[in-house]
Amino acid sequence: MESVARPDFRIVLRAASLLNSSLDLESVLRELLDGLDRLLRPTHWSLLLRDDATGELVFTLVRGEAGPQLLERRLAPDEGIAGWVVTHDEALLIPDAARDPRFSARMDALSGFRTRSVVAVPLRVRARCIGVLEIVNALHERIFDDGDLEVLQSYADFAAIAIHNARTHEAIVELAKNDPLTGLRNSQYFLGAVAAAIAGGAPFAIVFFDMDRFKHLVDTHGHVCGSAALAAVGRWLGDELAPGEIGCRFGGDEFALLFPGADRAAADARCHALGTRLAARTFLDEEGLHATLGASFGAAAFPLDGDTPAALLHRADERMYASKRDRKLARGND
Repeated sequence: MESVARPDFRIVLRAASLLNSSLDLESVLRELLDGLDRLLRPTHWSLLLRDDATGELVFTLVRGEAGPQLLERRLAPDEGIAGWVVTHDEALLIPDAARDPRFSARMDALSGFRTRSVVAVPLRVRARCIGVLEIVNALHERIFDDGDLEVLQSYADFAAIAIHNARTHEAIVELAKNDPLTGLRNSQYFLGAVAAAIAGGAPFAIVFFDMDRFKHLVDTHGHVCGSAALAAVGRWLGDELAPGEIGCRFGGDEFALLFPGADRAAADARCHALGTRLAARTFLDEEGLHATLGASFGAAAFPLDGDTPAALLHRADERMYASKRDRKLARGND
């Protein structure tokens, strides 16, 4: 049997240098694992990441003839060797998988592949196991050994750093799109979304609304209570929106909405329903205030009301202020 060559540390150094070369996670991981191929020469490797919502392990990157059958497949949280590694946060070196009770043959049955030997190590970010890196069946029937496990764990550590860097960057980028008080999108993001929707050409509607009686709330109870009320409105609005709809705090107590596929009539109907539900709620209950707030809405539809963001926003803004005037007259300017 062929023995593995002494590790080429130029490949390892190249792997380390990749960590700061790009935030394109897939390309970094693929280049990292290309180096792993050259060092350990498995017939297959897989990188599986844990789905935090379900605990399942997802085949995120796969190399080898079984790759197309395995990519995006899922393992139960404790299924097979990979599941055991994540559950116990320990590496495994298994020279004969078929004889190991932890081995699950389900993926072999799906792919038509036969797993003989496996080395599997945990991917850890800040001492938390987020997935597994595994190599399967060395070329020329070589037997994996402890040296292979050590090299594989080093590459898993590199991969975990790359994943952590990319996720941190994504989180920062996502935060930059949001209003920190309400958790809704901010005005910059909203304007970009309106421009993108216009470029797409499909009908949509936007809505402007601001809060009635908000100034009275602030004048009576102070700005801290006002901010808490706006944050609560943001949480409520986020729960009201359907998938694909966008909610934005435009500034102060002004909010904006984007409804894909809606015309003016549909947008007006949504506004009426939202206004009714908002008026039925109380805010600052924990503070003992039980404040009620209303809202004045104005809608504009693409392409009937305009074909630029500025034109649509201006029309929605005009209609919102007309609605506010009407509401003040109706309640005697209270």
